[in-house]
Amino acid sequence: MADVNTWFEKTLPSMLVARFDDFLALSGSIAFDIDGDGWTLTFGQLEAPVRHELDEAAELELRFTAPAFQAFCDGTLDAPAAIATGQVTAVGDLELLSALATLMLPLQRDLGWDAT
Repeated sequence: MADVNTWFEKTLPSMLVARFDDFLALSGSIAFDIDGDGWTLTFGQLEAPVRHELDEAAELELRFTAPAFQAFCDGTLDAPAAIATGQVTAVGDLELLSALATLMLPLQRDLGWDAT
């Protein structure tokens, strides 16, 4: 169970490093509002890709209640139910959710040979 700061300061940056080529190829930004605590992820930004501030100009803003964000971090969030009950809202370019999902996928290594 990761807290909000740990997820944005350690977990998310490690995902960006693991999928660095994908991260560089993407553009746009996602602002996260977790019960008033703001963070912004800017794709392709090398200087400060994750900032502890809510960027009002972000193309997508995701708002979470603290319990919903914790479930998101734990991988247990029931997104349809959370959206239906207002625990999660999204405003803006929803295509950026796919970009975020790409960065969050486990890295699969292709060794260049077939073991079968």
